[in-house]
Amino acid sequence: MKVKLTTWAITWSLVLLASLVPLLMAVLDLIHPLWVTLIPVVLVLALALLRLRIIRRQVRALGYLEREEDFIVRSGVLWRKQVVIPYGRMQYVEVNSGPLERRYGLCRLTLNTAGSAATAHVFGLPEAEGQALRERLVAAGEEKML
Repeated sequence: MKVKLTTWAITWSLVLLASLVPLLMAVLDLIHPLWVTLIPVVLVLALALLRLRIIRRQVRALGYLEREEDFIVRSGVLWRKQVVIPYGRMQYVEVNSGPLERRYGLCRLTLNTAGSAATAHVFGLPEAEGQALRERLVAAGEEKML
């Protein structure tokens, strides 16, 4: 949740800053009607607040399940997605983390299958849990391929 909120704040701050350009033009007397300067700001604020409302639901919708024969990853609020990957089809498993994820001690696990038919991402795992999950998935994949 912290990574999503930080990303939201950075992104929408930059967009809001860009939407203030017409207001600057009005101050410099380049645009006369006041409503022209306020529309971009109001629109950006409305979209930012809408996006903020969705973030919590998106984080709650993330999940994974390790089963005996396969691995299931679920995500999405409006467009729900569930990927089932049999252990025997896993090609490689990698653990990544960007600067914000590292700051909060999190990582992202990516599973790729043979033939690139499916790719699954597990977001927001604590670093130690991500590494342990990677090891378990690699071991299960090697066991099922033999």
